[in-house]
Amino acid sequence: MKRFLPLSTLLLTLAAPAIAVEPGAAPSAVPSLGPATETASVGTVTVAGTLFEKGTKKPVADANVYVLPAKLKGTTDAEGKFRIEGVPEGEFEILVNLTGYKKFSRVVQQSAAEGEFERSVYLERDSYQVYETTVYGKLDSGDDSAKSLKASVAQKLPGANNDPIKAVQNMPGVSRTNGFSSQVIIQGSAPQDTRYTIDGHEVPIIFHFGGYSSVVLPEALDRVDYLSAGYGVEYGRAMGGIVGVWTRKPDRDRLKGFAYADFINAGAAIETPVGEKGSLTLGLRRSYIGELLKEADKHKKDDDKNSDADLTAAPTFSDFTAVYDTPLGDRDDLRVDLIASQDSLGFVLKDSPQNDPKIRGDFETKTSFVRLIPQWTHRHGEGTTSRLSLGLGRDWSKFILADQYFRLYLYTITQRYELERKFSEDFTSTLGLDNSFGWAKVAMNFPDFYAAGGISNPVSTGTSRRVGISSNSQNFGAYWNNDWKFAPEWSLKPGLRFDYFSVVNEAHVAPRLAVKRSLSPYSSVRFATGLYYQPPQPQETAEGVGNPELTAPRATHFAIGYEEDFRRGSSKGVIFTGGPFYRKFDDLVVASSATTTRNGVTTPEYYNNNGSGRAYGVEMLVRYEANPWNAWLSYTVGRSTRVQPGQPEYPSAYDQTHNLNLIVGKDLPRNWRVAGRFRYVTGNPITPVTGSVFDADNDAYIPIRGPYYSERIGPFYQLDLRADKKWIFNTWVLTAYLDVQNATNHKNTENVSYAYDYSQRTDVTGLPIIPALGLKGEF
Repeated sequence: MKRFLPLSTLLLTLAAPAIAVEPGAAPSAVPSLGPATETASVGTVTVAGTLFEKGTKKPVADANVYVLPAKLKGTTDAEGKFRIEGVPEGEFEILVNLTGYKKFSRVVQQSAAEGEFERSVYLERDSYQVYETTVYGKLDSGDDSAKSLKASVAQKLPGANNDPIKAVQNMPGVSRTNGFSSQVIIQGSAPQDTRYTIDGHEVPIIFHFGGYSSVVLPEALDRVDYLSAGYGVEYGRAMGGIVGVWTRKPDRDRLKGFAYADFINAGAAIETPVGEKGSLTLGLRRSYIGELLKEADKHKKDDDKNSDADLTAAPTFSDFTAVYDTPLGDRDDLRVDLIASQDSLGFVLKDSPQNDPKIRGDFETKTSFVRLIPQWTHRHGEGTTSRLSLGLGRDWSKFILADQYFRLYLYTITQRYELERKFSEDFTSTLGLDNSFGWAKVAMNFPDFYAAGGISNPVSTGTSRRVGISSNSQNFGAYWNNDWKFAPEWSLKPGLRFDYFSVVNEAHVAPRLAVKRSLSPYSSVRFATGLYYQPPQPQETAEGVGNPELTAPRATHFAIGYEEDFRRGSSKGVIFTGGPFYRKFDDLVVASSATTTRNGVTTPEYYNNNGSGRAYGVEMLVRYEANPWNAWLSYTVGRSTRVQPGQPEYPSAYDQTHNLNLIVGKDLPRNWRVAGRFRYVTGNPITPVTGSVFDADNDAYIPIRGPYYSERIGPFYQLDLRADKKWIFNTWVLTAYLDVQNATNHKNTENVSYAYDYSQRTDVTGLPIIPALGLKGEF
């Protein structure tokens, strides 16, 4: 039996007019069906305010704000403001129900006598721990070989300690460094073969002491670029690769900032609009791990009266970051970076080590630098853009051991210029300059010591040399890069780079080529090759301590990369990237004990170019993304070897056969996020000591070396865990985080040490468990 509406209800429904409120239009009231006398006596008010995202204070635009039971609606504008007129005074409900946010409902009162006033409404997101989609690829780098990470993504990875640059250590092809090393080793190259840049300009280090933290405020970064085998002509003077960071444009919507503190360091920053169009980020960080270590050292000495070391100037680091950005007109933009960094460490050796009786006294090391980087971008017209930037700075470095010392003071200017012309949708050409100039002063008083195969003779057995050097160097670079899509599925990137190195008075031309073919909308394959030159290290060519007749080492790169996006346009699924690489090294600089004749005088050669080598392997990266889960598996299998006179081909000091990183993370309810990282790396090769010879003149034993790097230490494995919890307040966010490195406290062998006569060997283990518990407040 069918049921029908009562006739009175049907007539009332047909008689009521439809209500349609366009976005931004004045809201309308739903006509009352009650007696007119009941509403005539009620005054009306205007409900106005601003809708903010709770915690971040970001304006929420294009959101509908309802007033009930009056059934009135307003829509927020670009600044989050809304205004609803004709609301009956008294008690009413404000309702906002927006996708991605929790439902907001609040009953308020407002009378006509109060007049109109603004109120703030704070809308809470469903989650503040949403893991952003990993960006890994070209981005704005202009180089298909670049593996780029968004800073906001990378800093959330476990083991990164909120530092996106540390996430580079998880990339395929990046070798694990020992203990407290702050270097990055790429695909079997040497540490000095890697260059570090900030907005394209070289800096001496990218990590502080121990590699715990990078030298740039993480929140000031836009992305991190990692360039390995087959990288383009935009950069040179690096046979290994480039680790570059790029600052982001500071927000100018409002004043914002943060402060944090954990067991290792503390810092704070602000971000603010400046003037009518400019914006500024200022940040400062300082570690106090040194004070904690000094306290631990004090207790250790209380327990061990025979301790032979006294920690007097514990490891500390600090840095300062400033980024200012402003448009200069419709076609011009200006950005200025100011980056400063300092690291120091010191202690006193009260008693000499057993195998080197002449070492005793103060030990101190310090590294500092400052860079001012102004950047100007000019858009000449449609398709033509030029970018000019300078890097102005100074580097300080010193190493002191008793009466032995090394001091370096360097003034440096780097200059980059690019003129990019887009001739069509299929062809773009870029001309560029990449120059650097340095004025150095070096003072040293240090003995020669032989360190073949990575095993050093006791320092006391060398002949002391006191040297004072003032020098300057010029590195001129120019490049021409082209990007030509000559068929729908094919692209070609031929490039040519010119370099001149004044320290060896040599000019080199390095052709490079990359070819890419799209196999489908979701897959592609790429081949890249090229020549790469870099000047020798300054101490290797300096008169009195090096060989001024050295030439520039050279590397030849080959790389094939395949990428497949199994998500097929979805936001969930697997992305695979990987392929083989091969590097050939020629004219490598190696230490020499031979003598040579210069200007009729017989003198030690110190170094020569008789080294060569290879590095090859296969690397892959598999990423899985399906909120709330995400995972990352990087794996490299490779081989790195070297050849020098008198030795057969042997593994290099940086040869790691297997290198695996597995990262898994999950977003949890109530703004929790947990993640973990597991690493497994083949142990580094070492040179065994087969015996020793007593040096009576210096009262020390000299080691007898076996075949170079013919043994390996045990494999490295480590588990890192991280948990984040956020508490959301109306105008600020509080985050607590716990980042635990080496959560299992596994004792990984990093190196070996020997008894005074080299008759016994002891493993030197790496870092123990390191928990970093911290708080961060953001407003």
